Amino acid sequence: MEQRPKQKEAAADTALHGDVLDAIVSRVSPLDLLPASRVSKAWRAAVLSSPRRPPPWFILHHLGRRQVAAAFDPLSRAWRSLPFAPSYPSHRQGPQPQQVSSYMLSPGGGTRLCVLSVSALALATDPFGASWRQLEPPRYSRTDPVVAVVGTRVVVAGGASDLEDGENAVEVFDGGASGAWVSCEPMPEAFRWSESISSAAVGRRLYVLEKQSPFTLSWFDVESRRWGPARGVRVPDPTVRHAAIGFANGRLLLAGAGGIGTGFGWRAESVRLWAVDEESLQVEEEVGSMPRAMVEELVGDGGWGLSSLGFLSEGRFAYVYNPSYPKDLFLCELEEGGGCRWESVPRPACMEERPTHRVVVGCCQVGVEDLMMGKDRTV
Repeated sequence: MEQRPKQKEAAADTALHGDVLDAIVSRVSPLDLLPASRVSKAWRAAVLSSPRRPPPWFILHHLGRRQVAAAFDPLSRAWRSLPFAPSYPSHRQGPQPQQVSSYMLSPGGGTRLCVLSVSALALATDPFGASWRQLEPPRYSRTDPVVAVVGTRVVVAGGASDLEDGENAVEVFDGGASGAWVSCEPMPEAFRWSESISSAAVGRRLYVLEKQSPFTLSWFDVESRRWGPARGVRVPDPTVRHAAIGFANGRLLLAGAGGIGTGFGWRAESVRLWAVDEESLQVEEEVGSMPRAMVEELVGDGGWGLSSLGFLSEGRFAYVYNPSYPKDLFLCELEEGGGCRWESVPRPACMEERPTHRVVVGCCQVGVEDLMMGKDRTV
């Protein structure tokens, strides 16, 4: 005799439940969990409430005339094309066009999209840009600033400015208190002429690093609204020319690209990860090294193409890539007992089709609820 819908649901509930169901959910891609969430109320509850921490997705946003987004899911090892209709907020245009970039997120880690213009700052509240939080614009107009959400506060720091006193300006928006932008102590003088800054946020601090040698590292406390000391970073490998920072596995990490040669003849030959003390800002032990074959892929044909180093992290995972042309990506998993496990990420088709378009990249965990929000856009 054929079972009725309620009988089928009851059978599904009793077949798998509790720890067994949680164990299954923790090993399956969110994409595959979408249909599983419709099996029964118990399955849906398990899918949405699972405490699992899967690897973060790597998300590419092409900003050409035909805007396209693609996301890499490590559990299924597949790229997913997303029609790029993120409801980009439509801002009033001024002398400068609106800037699309990404911002650091703490707690939780990872990055999301942001749009800055003379009339507003908009922050995506989900991985794909389906929903946004809009704020008044910072007081200083600037280009390519560091943007981060640290706890409940939004921080905008540095960036090129037409105003002399806006060069190193730092502003904090505290939605829970003033509900307005507050000017804070400016960035340390060492960052005044920085053209490229790497940032990482954790707890109540925003860490910033000058990405080109000689390296300077400092932190900003959002509670006191003051900067800590600016320290010169002594990397154990003196050949490191490009570096970036991120939090992974509960530690502040520095990724550095070392090589041989001088001037335009410099060629990257290694990528290594070191732990950094959060208080002294001193580099400590090495925690991992990228295999040589992967370094050669990262650099590209001829070995001359690495002018900066991309490093995005969340949880126990980090992505390393070439910001100039992020077609070759590498996922690093920091193992509990020490060391790293590296794997190559398949090349995204959209990078082959649109190699010259400007790209904004991000890294964040994606849950079933995020896919439900953007399910009409996932192909």
